[in-house]
Amino acid sequence: MSLDFLPADAGPGFAVGAAKPWTGRYPVSSGLFEVRPARMPRDVLPVFDDDLDCIVGYQRAFADRCHLFDLNGDMLGVWEAMTALPPPAERGSLMVVGGLWKANVRGMTALGLNGSGMALAPAMLAQLRSRFAALADTPLLYAEAAHARMSDPQRFVPVHILRLAMRHGERIAPPEGLKGVARYMIGLRIRQLPFMLDLVTAHAGATIVAFNYWRYADTSPVARSRGNP
Repeated sequence: MSLDFLPADAGPGFAVGAAKPWTGRYPVSSGLFEVRPARMPRDVLPVFDDDLDCIVGYQRAFADRCHLFDLNGDMLGVWEAMTALPPPAERGSLMVVGGLWKANVRGMTALGLNGSGMALAPAMLAQLRSRFAALADTPLLYAEAAHARMSDPQRFVPVHILRLAMRHGERIAPPEGLKGVARYMIGLRIRQLPFMLDLVTAHAGATIVAFNYWRYADTSPVARSRGNP
């Protein structure tokens, strides 16, 4: 993919310049986004918190055991299911806690995604929320172009997703001409569809220089041969 998400004057000698915090409201729901660390089991389902309007962890159900993971892929608990779990095809595409959701009852979230209510001990839910808050509430600074993208519903990426990308993304070579920056590439899901996220940071991850995402399909050789952007 091209680096057209960088400022137009990016090139040899380009400097990050003044950065400022972003204090606006999310232009779209953060519950649409997720980044899964490579160590996360493939058969997990997202845990969507209806009260926070965000994915706060993951659940894996195998036989009569349930495993709970936070967003970094760290396991928080394992327990035996007290009631028979619905077959995988009947669990929906995500598990839902909070709000008026009841265990093993299927429904549709406000985001239009099919889910199943999840029984989760209050202490476990509190841990998930606490670890999510540690990612989402830690402030970041943004260069001018990145700051503008945070208010654009077509380009916005939630703060906790940017932090997860820094922690779990593949470190790749920075854009030519930019010094003192780090660049990360990682798979991103939006509405459960695959995308790629490209992120450039400075000042040990405290400043977001630029970020961009695109459909994963557009990175394939077939897509490039057809002239997709």
